[in-house]
Amino acid sequence: MAQITSKNIALVDDGAELPQTKLSVFVHDRCEDHRDCAFSRHWYKGEENRVGVRPWFDKKLFPGEDRRFGCAAKYDLLLPPMAPGDLGRFGTLVDRFDDTLPPYEQHVMAHVKIMLDHEEAWHVGFERVRSYARRHFAHRFATVLIAHIPGLVGLKGQGNHVHCAVLSREVTINGFGGACTDLCSDRGYEAALAAWRKHKKDWKVSA
Repeated sequence: MAQITSKNIALVDDGAELPQTKLSVFVHDRCEDHRDCAFSRHWYKGEENRVGVRPWFDKKLFPGEDRRFGCAAKYDLLLPPMAPGDLGRFGTLVDRFDDTLPPYEQHVMAHVKIMLDHEEAWHVGFERVRSYARRHFAHRFATVLIAHIPGLVGLKGQGNHVHCAVLSREVTINGFGGACTDLCSDRGYEAALAAWRKHKKDWKVSA
């Protein structure tokens, strides 16, 4: 019988951190056909040790390190009418989403980045995006709006813009339901872009 020696035993460091499964992303960037709108979809390739959506949101809400100037200009949380009241708190929302996302579910989030018109006050553009998000996404999904306005902190940046992040799972009276595969797909991209174009035209008419 072969004798087991110490050389045959793999040493395991109990303190070693397991590799994290980070969010993967595919971006439909801005182009000549739509200069003010980019769309990206986020998903997990693996099931183990997922990083969650909170780090992504933290980077958008606090893009800088300065305690006074390092935060977003404004953010808002939109929920479907039947959503439970406790999901109206941002921290509760993202933590609940991460904690209850099934390991087999890959789809996480769709993200629309909309550039604002530099010739109008940024809060007007923010309300236009908010109205769009309310109509196209927030009747079914939890949606977070985050405004980045570099000029408020003396920076040039990439221009004024609003991040519109849409969590993939429908929200019902009982909380998060299943993920919507259409939202995080080419079909979701085409629908979001078409809705944005229509909303801009409707907004001008109503204004």
